[in-house]
Amino acid sequence: MRRIIFGIVLLGLLLSGVPALQASPLDDARRRQRALKVELQQATAELQAAEAALARAEDQLAYDKDQLEAADRQQRGARAALAGQAAAMYRSGGLAIADALLDQDPALVPGRVEMATVLVSRNAQLIEDAQATGDAYRSVLGRVTSGYEKAKALRDEARAAVTKLESGLKEAKALEARLVRLEERRKAATKVTPTPTPATAPSGGGGGVSASGKACILERPYSYVDSWGAARSGGRSHQGTDVMAPHGARVFAFVNGVVSRESTSTNGGIQLYLQGDNGIEYFYAHLSGYAVSTGTRVRAGQLIAYNGQTGNAQYTAPHVHFEVHIGGTPVNPYPHLRPVCG
Repeated sequence: MRRIIFGIVLLGLLLSGVPALQASPLDDARRRQRALKVELQQATAELQAAEAALARAEDQLAYDKDQLEAADRQQRGARAALAGQAAAMYRSGGLAIADALLDQDPALVPGRVEMATVLVSRNAQLIEDAQATGDAYRSVLGRVTSGYEKAKALRDEARAAVTKLESGLKEAKALEARLVRLEERRKAATKVTPTPTPATAPSGGGGGVSASGKACILERPYSYVDSWGAARSGGRSHQGTDVMAPHGARVFAFVNGVVSRESTSTNGGIQLYLQGDNGIEYFYAHLSGYAVSTGTRVRAGQLIAYNGQTGNAQYTAPHVHFEVHIGGTPVNPYPHLRPVCG
């Protein structure tokens, strides 16, 4: 009985994975867009919380600065009053003041001496209190300033995350729109164009090979433009062509050759180098995985990897960054792709 239940559960798990395996590129794009929307909502909420914390820190900082300025003003006033009293005593001379006190009714002298003492002591106490208050607020102000700077840094990080996600969502929407148009054209074409026979594809599993012995690097649907030389972060310029396609789409060998190297980098993510039999090197970046190992000899149109968005493409739509190196120097790949990818 336990084996039967286990078998049913296992079958359910296997069947639950079928829709994901058979999902269309358009469904993948829409799923990606929904995931980005959820991430953007979460990042926006975090940004709002960070902005509220920064506003509270700004209010506290302004309040403590005002209190410190008030304490400094009080201290300056007390010092000025005390200095005025000292100057008056100096101008009158100590003996003259004593004579003035003694010239009065003897019964009034103790009261006048006590009053002068109280005035001086009061100003001295005001100075001491203002100094203590100022020192306390200076200590608090240091901690509040540190908290304000941390809150500002968190706000800036949250704002940058929202900006990246907004950009990624915009590109995901653009990709979905392109895939919708491609799907509409495909449906229209199937009504009037017979399906090509399997003989047009090589045994390697890729797309059709042109008369020149070359094959497009991605399975349909895909889209690309000539972006050679476009500005990139860090003052770089674009040295390849980005071919946009659904995540996990099959990536093919452009020509006959050998997969000479597979590596990873911060910018390119998962990368692959194809050394063509024609002496030209081809570079693929932002892949999600490999289909062959280093040193494998492949034919044009043979499956070698899968499309992704690794490296610095994590906030953009899935695509393959494709470069052509002639004599070790990158050249514009667009004229090479156009004849075989359309």
